Amino acid sequence: MEGFIDRLAELLKTLWGTGAEGRSGGAGGGESRRGGFIDPDVQAAWEELDEYIRTGSGPSAGAGAAGAGPGAGASTGGRPRTPPRPDQSLRQDYANLEVPFGADIDAVRASYKRLMLTYHPDRFAGDAEKQKIALEIAKKINQSFQRIRDQQEGPSS
Repeated sequence: MEGFIDRLAELLKTLWGTGAEGRSGGAGGGESRRGGFIDPDVQAAWEELDEYIRTGSGPSAGAGAAGAGPGAGASTGGRPRTPPRPDQSLRQDYANLEVPFGADIDAVRASYKRLMLTYHPDRFAGDAEKQKIALEIAKKINQSFQRIRDQQEGPSS
């Protein structure tokens, strides 16, 4: 199996122009893909992956941080910035909302809405005990959603 993975890695390096064979056509100038062209976005992603594997962290803060103003995405080749990893203290909040830890805000919001429809206290108006339990669950869901949203989007104004 190890031999297969090594051959696959060599094939990918050749296709992406990062191996010796891929570099023989040039160091990434304006040549065609068949002539050894190296896409700058692919090359940047490959280097970022290599650095992450080597050091366990992404690129340093100064290596490509161009500011957050308009056009800041152009320095990263138009790729959207990935949100920061969530704080470990929010792990239970993600569990309360029944989403995987680190899920994006859209998945969190969808789960929040679904759970609020299920556990809204008004659904249990005929049974005081169930309404009390639903109120506690709804509070917990609301608090969890607020903490996750504040961490991902920043505090609402």
